Amino acid sequence: MRPMIRPRPTVLAAAVGLLLATSAASAQSNPAALEDLVRQQAEQIRQLEARLSALEAAPASGVAAVPPAATAPTAGPDAALAERVAKIEAAQAKAPAVSWSKGAPQFASADGQVTFRPRGRVFVDTSSTHGSDFDARNITGTEIRSVRLGFEGSYGILGYAVEGDFADNGVAWKSAYVTIRHTLFGREAELTVGNRLNDRGIDGSSGTGNTPFPDRNVVGTQILPQRGLFGVGLTERVYGEDWHASVSIAGNDLNNVGDSDDSMTLAGRVHWNPVKGEGGLLHLGAWGFYEDIAPGSSGVFRSSAIAGHLNDLVKIAPGALAGADHGSGYGLELLGVRGPFWGYGEWGRREVAGFGGAGRFDVAHEAWALSAGWFLSGASPSFAARTGTWGRVKVARPVTAGGPGAWELKARYENVDYGELPTGGTGDALTVGVNWYLNDFSRVMLDAIRWETDNRSGDYQGEDRGTTLNARFQLAF
Repeated sequence: MRPMIRPRPTVLAAAVGLLLATSAASAQSNPAALEDLVRQQAEQIRQLEARLSALEAAPASGVAAVPPAATAPTAGPDAALAERVAKIEAAQAKAPAVSWSKGAPQFASADGQVTFRPRGRVFVDTSSTHGSDFDARNITGTEIRSVRLGFEGSYGILGYAVEGDFADNGVAWKSAYVTIRHTLFGREAELTVGNRLNDRGIDGSSGTGNTPFPDRNVVGTQILPQRGLFGVGLTERVYGEDWHASVSIAGNDLNNVGDSDDSMTLAGRVHWNPVKGEGGLLHLGAWGFYEDIAPGSSGVFRSSAIAGHLNDLVKIAPGALAGADHGSGYGLELLGVRGPFWGYGEWGRREVAGFGGAGRFDVAHEAWALSAGWFLSGASPSFAARTGTWGRVKVARPVTAGGPGAWELKARYENVDYGELPTGGTGDALTVGVNWYLNDFSRVMLDAIRWETDNRSGDYQGEDRGTTLNARFQLAF
């Protein structure tokens, strides 16, 4: 980017001096004409000073809003100065803008039609479990939970995003999609083509960089189709003033190696905000899906990591059940925000049918969760009423600017029931914790989880309970 040329006050002073000297000589024989001339010159000088001040105050990467001259000078030294100012303004109008408001530089064309910015995150976790009757479960460790890097941008009505993630000692593609903004029945709408996080419940639709807890609740992680949280396909979203609805059809995510059929899923979600304003927010939502499960699919039933992500030994086991060929799921969601307080509950149920060794089967499993929190200082709950998802918390006085940051207390209870499955287990967990937001893009999370499992399969069968302490440092931009 070319450096901005800024006129200096000495240029203005010289121009004004020459203007007064040449004009006074011609008008000194006529006092009335001289008085009119002085008034005209004073107005021209005021306009030039305003324009130069605006240019000097403008950032090098942006376009300044420069007051236009009401009457453009037409002759003399003031006209030359005005011409130079006009050239500077024209050059600024063509310069791209750069914004750091999202934690990484976002570049935008002068007309705002083209944008580009990098995006990424780093989650560093540590965990320690104690009190289990099985000594092998009492482990302490650290992990890089996620290292994600990508980019996003737009070109007119087209948007795009691509991200790769390093987690669980492997690399996988996550977001990889294109969006097309349009209208549907007179409403704002968006069509997504590609691999994108599904629209299913509050936690299930929110990125883990924004959820109040390090991991989504059990409804978001367990009541989902075989394809998981992502799927390659089409999603149509339409938005109203206080509601949104979506419908999607998708196969497996883009990490499918291509040696078998996809499991196809048809899904939908709708939410409504009967209360939305300065007094608070009330969110009501429902969702559902139907899936055709490909023969031989793995991961049809997922074990629930009830004590956090690191400890793979503390899980609620669903047991083994082969031969599933189709399934369906549905759920309800309720959320409220008032001032510094927030609370929400989610419930979901999934039914799966197929043909196994004992013949035809039709089984189901359920999960539910209740969560609440309170911002003690420095910020307010950040829930996006438009999409029904958690957003980025805005910190009033960041630590990086010499402030105290923002502090949040939180609690959650969640329950998983695989009891209808032939060898499925049950379990629950109570979590209490605190979040310290250093700024809009980083936070420290501390959580204590009191968990209980009752498994009928796997290495840790029978009732067991313990306590897990988790901590995370997070940077997300």
